Amino acid sequence: MIPAGGEPKFAPPAGCRVAGLPARRSAGKLDRMFRWSAVMALAGILLSGCGSLPEVTDKPVTTSLPAPDSGPLVTTARRLASGRPAGDSSLLLLASNKEALDWRLALVDSARSSIDIQLYLWHPSSSSSLLFDRVLRAAERGVRVRILVDDFLFNAKEKNIAAVCRHHPNLDIRIFNPTKLRGNPVGSLWEFLFNFAELNRRMHNKTFTADRSLTIVGGRNIADHYFGLDEHYNFLDLDVLAAGPVVADVAEGFDAFWNSADAFPGERLSSRGDAEDVAALRATIASQLEEERHTRLSSFPVEPRSWEPELSRLPRRMVHGRARFLQDDPNRDDDDRRVVAGITEMTRSRKGEVLFVTPYLIPSDGAIDRVGRAQQAGIRVGILAPSLAANNQAAAHGHYIKKRGTLVDRGVLLYELKDQPAEEIRALVDTPPVRSAAVNLHGKAIVGDRERCFVGSMNLDPRAMQINTESGLLIDSPEISGELFELLKRTAGPESAWAVTRDERGRLKWTAGEESGGEPPAKASKRFISWISGLLPIESQL
Repeated sequence: MIPAGGEPKFAPPAGCRVAGLPARRSAGKLDRMFRWSAVMALAGILLSGCGSLPEVTDKPVTTSLPAPDSGPLVTTARRLASGRPAGDSSLLLLASNKEALDWRLALVDSARSSIDIQLYLWHPSSSSSLLFDRVLRAAERGVRVRILVDDFLFNAKEKNIAAVCRHHPNLDIRIFNPTKLRGNPVGSLWEFLFNFAELNRRMHNKTFTADRSLTIVGGRNIADHYFGLDEHYNFLDLDVLAAGPVVADVAEGFDAFWNSADAFPGERLSSRGDAEDVAALRATIASQLEEERHTRLSSFPVEPRSWEPELSRLPRRMVHGRARFLQDDPNRDDDDRRVVAGITEMTRSRKGEVLFVTPYLIPSDGAIDRVGRAQQAGIRVGILAPSLAANNQAAAHGHYIKKRGTLVDRGVLLYELKDQPAEEIRALVDTPPVRSAAVNLHGKAIVGDRERCFVGSMNLDPRAMQINTESGLLIDSPEISGELFELLKRTAGPESAWAVTRDERGRLKWTAGEESGGEPPAKASKRFISWISGLLPIESQL
């Protein structure tokens, strides 16, 4: 790594001299020669075996297709619009992991013209294979499918992605802000270090839209943790299913990212990949789905089906409200942090109550000061965060604990989710037949005065607030805000969470019903990672 002074940090062995030259001069020459040679040698090692992405100057611009004239989703959207106040959208909170995957399958199976999916992560797993099989089938029946995934945790076979984009009808995949050096993780890391400002900015947005008629916006990526299918840990998470005017805003937001300079065409990821690779991929997925049809995936339909019964019940289940879609600009130079500005506006309490839920809580000093002023003004602030045992990112916990005491001292009602919560919370998290070893928190939401809420992708940490792009729905609706408040209130209850306060000696204490004591236990590995992380100056990157 090259430090700020611009010189690589290498030096010749101590006492090394070149015969016949004065020590100072020979050491200087040797030092420069050694450093240059070392940099070149290291670069050669790092870059060996790396491929490089080509420059793309002819990427086609595509935009969201209009809603089709007919189809299950269009019919449902029209039904929902009947009797709804002008400008309002129809909204359904998706707190259940099973229901969250069901509705994604329903949108894909019911689509007639288009499916647009934007994600930070699409991780190989049972649920991702199930969804990918369904979008392939949708594309085969003539639905245009566009999938945009961030590159940071991208681990699909690039040959397969290129093959699908080239040879499968109607399906296109783009990768957001990819490293140019591929095929060698060390080489990609080298590039990341030398292009840090650009590559450090990741697309954390999550949207899922079909037929420009219904959309899902929230915090879930595509992996088993998000849909209750992982034995090690599953997430307590949140999405909103929406229909109405806000869907057009989500669709246009997707177009902005899809056509941005940082969206790289999947077909250019590799020069390899042909129709035989697509067939082999399909066969692999089909084999996995058949194997898990009666086990892990037994709660979901493995084959496409009609979702008319579920769609017909939506008018009775969804509530009305003003919904505004927020997302940051895909262009780093034009990013004015719209999501932060939107939720800051929303959290200006009018009646005296704001409740936050976030898996990664690392507030800035300014944010803590604002909380203190809010408390002085009589506004009650509550925060639900994970205990270390219920946090999948122990490194973030190592910096949260530095803020925890100050938050309590400023009057925040602070709760930490248990990794073994009450069964009613478990019912939202685990999907039968799976029962995970632990529950982890991943939902991101804010409720203001039980009248307004935000549900989206943004954590309350420096990376979300200052670096990554984020998205979410800002909703004015007492019905859905009240429902979300009651869910978070139950989750913060003593059966599922610890209340963090101070004891009579000023030490932090954790209380849940009759239980009270020091910080709850967690795995030794998590405690170690949290401790090490807390020693490192990395808060701005978490």
